[in-house]
Amino acid sequence: MILLLGGTKDARELVAAINAAFPRTMIVATAVSSYGADLLRQQGGCVVLQGAMDSIALTGFIREKEVRAVVDATHPYAEQVTAEANRAAAETGVTYLRYERPPANIPAGEGVYYVSDFTAAAQSAARLARVIFLTIGSRRLQEFLLALPPGKKVVARVLPEEESIRQCRELGLSPAEIVALQGPISQALNAALFTAYGAGAVVAKDSGESGGTTEKVAAAKACKIPIILVRRPFSRPGYSSFQQIISALKKLQV
Repeated sequence: MILLLGGTKDARELVAAINAAFPRTMIVATAVSSYGADLLRQQGGCVVLQGAMDSIALTGFIREKEVRAVVDATHPYAEQVTAEANRAAAETGVTYLRYERPPANIPAGEGVYYVSDFTAAAQSAARLARVIFLTIGSRRLQEFLLALPPGKKVVARVLPEEESIRQCRELGLSPAEIVALQGPISQALNAALFTAYGAGAVVAKDSGESGGTTEKVAAAKACKIPIILVRRPFSRPGYSSFQQIISALKKLQV
């Protein structure tokens, strides 16, 4: 059995690739959100578990189900999940394989600024604009807002999920300051949203090509507004292609 972590598009594509390479091997895939779990179920090819699991729960599952390998295809910024998976793999002696989607590799300058974390992003955005358009999701929204000085307006683009919208409302955002939209989206739609909401600056993660970072940067440049990119958290070296993951699994003879 292979345990695959992640409710991302990468995870769904990786499930399909592993299925093609190992048609007789059972795959159990996890997703924290109900939306991510539903997408995995619609695709098929795996048993789906919905909800977060810490290292203790993961360790128990690995031992009970005799998992041969843990494949971590969670989002590049889901550092807590990755840390828990690493601990569980080390505790059980099971091989841990990290798939890390490549970054966008967009150079700084010409209105593109890099910062180390979400607190720094809030401080930088506050210096640049009064209206800040966030595309960082809902999980780091509180961290950003706590670091933002008074007098600034935030528009947050989040997933169209009940939990995401609830978090926004509890943190004080009005319905007019919430854009519930599944990404990634095109440069044209990004630009239309930035213009419609009067954005003076954009804050985004470096989610890579597949995460729509290139389109966000291009849209911000077209609108002549600065964009702040939060650098990825430190992670252990992993694999940047599905074929590398499959090759590693073949060596394990799963």
